[in-house]
Amino acid sequence: MFKVFISQSVYDRIISTEEERTISGRSNLYKLLKQQPIQILTEKDTERYKLHPENVLKNPSSLYILNITHTEALTIQRTYGVMCVSGDSPNISPLIDVNDIHIAKEQEKLGRGWDTVLDSVKKLPSNALLLTDRYLFAFKRSNAGDGIANIKDILGELLPKQFLGGNYHVTIVFDNMAKDENYSFDEIVWLLEEVKLQLNRDYPITMEVIGITPDCSIYNKLHNRMIISNYYLVEASHKLAAFNKDKGTARQMLIPMALFTESSLNGNSTPPLDAIEHTLSTLRRFSKSLTSLPESAHSTYLYAVNGKRMDKCLSIRNRLVK
Repeated sequence: MFKVFISQSVYDRIISTEEERTISGRSNLYKLLKQQPIQILTEKDTERYKLHPENVLKNPSSLYILNITHTEALTIQRTYGVMCVSGDSPNISPLIDVNDIHIAKEQEKLGRGWDTVLDSVKKLPSNALLLTDRYLFAFKRSNAGDGIANIKDILGELLPKQFLGGNYHVTIVFDNMAKDENYSFDEIVWLLEEVKLQLNRDYPITMEVIGITPDCSIYNKLHNRMIISNYYLVEASHKLAAFNKDKGTARQMLIPMALFTESSLNGNSTPPLDAIEHTLSTLRRFSKSLTSLPESAHSTYLYAVNGKRMDKCLSIRNRLVK
């Protein structure tokens, strides 16, 4: 859940300065502070974050505006994959969407494929990813959309080069009944584990795979094809298996979005953050229900972690869902 953690001295300075301005002249930061939940930090609270910066991962999708130097803030951001800025001159522009829309066309090149599509969001900090597309593995042919190859390209672009916050989390949700007849669930799990190893990141990655069926309670709520991280989402109008290298596999819109838009901060539209929270809240409720489900309900999905098939899932591990 998105929240702003801000040092008291920084908050007081921003509010007093901004409220001397006309309403139309107030900054996006001021508008965000007035719209989103905030937690004001005492000097001792801020000092604790300086001494134990790993604590930012207790709220991994939040914005931290701390009374620390730019260097300290950037180190926290790069190390733990959270948005952390110095209170000296806080810049939240990376969280404001730039209206970057891509139109893929079947068998036609689109720049560098996923590399091009993800340009506007891949520099945002990240500590977890969730990919949901019921038909992600519907085809095994490259020109029709090979899900494994597309996941490799997506993860290759979006996984950070550095992460010291323990395990980076990746969760993939798809329809196990709609996969290509030449795929088994176990093969998909094994291939994804191979992809993870091929990425050559120097930090551990927890790879969760959930193959739902139409009888699963969340099936009808996961229609949209999305890539979700803690500060952005990417929506595909048709399928995430969008490319064969740099050529489109279907005509569709691919839209990467940061958390907010200028319009949403002005109260005139819905922020992309709402779409993220809608999907995550669905998975959160499902995860919390798992320990109380009757045994028969666990047959409505298949579950694997780090290449190992599990009898059932007792909780989704991805920190975005916690």
